[in-house]
Amino acid sequence: MIDAALVDIDGTLMDSNLLHVLAWQRAFRRLGCQVEANQILHLIGMGGDQLVPAILGDDAPEEVQEQAQRLYTEEYSEKGLSDHVEPFPGATDLLSRLRERGVKVVLASSGQQHDIDRYVEQLGGREALDGLVSSGDVAATKPEPDIFAKALVHAGDGAIALVIGDTAFDVEAARKIGLPCICVLSGGIERGVLEGAGAAAIYRDAADLLDHIDEVLTVEAGRSSESVTPRAAD
Repeated sequence: MIDAALVDIDGTLMDSNLLHVLAWQRAFRRLGCQVEANQILHLIGMGGDQLVPAILGDDAPEEVQEQAQRLYTEEYSEKGLSDHVEPFPGATDLLSRLRERGVKVVLASSGQQHDIDRYVEQLGGREALDGLVSSGDVAATKPEPDIFAKALVHAGDGAIALVIGDTAFDVEAARKIGLPCICVLSGGIERGVLEGAGAAAIYRDAADLLDHIDEVLTVEAGRSSESVTPRAAD
């Protein structure tokens, strides 16, 4: 039986992935790059530090990579796309039900803190959580394991934990610290991709997870099996 759930936000609890895709498309277009929406969608889950070089190449000048991230923030947060984000049905109830069952809930996202703060209010506020980790807290975002490693610290010593997410990057980052990842399809990533990445189980969305909470809590879980120390952000 698990006693901690490390839960991704975008695409898992909040209906935001396609808005992120649109923001990134507009940011790259302003840099003179036309990028297909589907290509960006399958990179959502990474932080900007990982997504930008995945699109532009590792050899893209640092100042161009930084500009891409600034333009994305402008499109998503400052121009109002983030105003249209809302929780998926069942998301708030899922967090409440987990805590009712004695499970610590730590949100773990590659997103930016100012956006996450808004999401948290929509999900019931800080009092509904046992911890929160964002991209600003670590040196590297998913698929690096830093965010989940730090979330596991919030869960407490010896926590028996699993990850809940919506992308192959969630699965990969969880696996690097020895944790299983349950996935949902609500973020738009195909079942076959999630199965191929090694998802421990796949559900439709947060409401489906809620309906199968007993199954979720009995999925074979684990604690960190590697000595991974989360690296703090610079």
